[in-house]
Amino acid sequence: MRRHRAALAAFATLALATSSHAQDFVNVYEIPSSVSMNVIGNQLTHEILNRTIHHWDKDAADKKAAAAGAVKEAGAATLLARDLPVGEARAGEAAYAKALDAHEQVIRKFGLPSGDLGVGLASCVAGAWMAYNNKPFPDQYYLPLVRQMRQRLAGNPELAKMPAAETRTAYEALAITGLILASSQISWQRSPTGPAADALKARMREQGGQTLTRMLQVAPERVMIGDVGVFNLAGR
Repeated sequence: MRRHRAALAAFATLALATSSHAQDFVNVYEIPSSVSMNVIGNQLTHEILNRTIHHWDKDAADKKAAAAGAVKEAGAATLLARDLPVGEARAGEAAYAKALDAHEQVIRKFGLPSGDLGVGLASCVAGAWMAYNNKPFPDQYYLPLVRQMRQRLAGNPELAKMPAAETRTAYEALAITGLILASSQISWQRSPTGPAADALKARMREQGGQTLTRMLQVAPERVMIGDVGVFNLAGR
């Protein structure tokens, strides 16, 4: 019971992001907007969604052969930063690395393993939901969401053939995307009246909505969260 309460507090810690827990999120106000925009538009992210949950994007399909060889030994933070303008790549890679570290801190509090694609997908959905709805993610629904994403992945036998390095990169990219999206909502919540607040609010809603649609193939306003995970998925 004590461990369960600690787990439920983990996403609350992330969602509230008080000054004493500033390490648990990335202050999106302090990084170029292209850094947050890149994680959802990046070809690597599209390819990962295609391979894990059969997300469909015609541009991704056209570029699949080229993208397949991109994942080597580099981590996702490095790979994602490669698509940024030269002058922003270093800041972007640092932000992505910080996002991944924050994500790992959160899942440890839930007792979840690093490198689990179901965890990565759940975090990406949760972050996108936060960004689109401009709300903290309900703590009690995160573990059911992880279970649901694992069940979805179980229906994709191709994942068993995925090399370990590619699996790790896919996990990291999903975790980074989710944490950056969640951090957008947290950053706005901490400073909702600053000079960049309106632009961030509009951007995170758009980015969150696009990510939910790409992952779940349903309009973002129809995406509901509950004790079964996410529902109103396409085809249900």
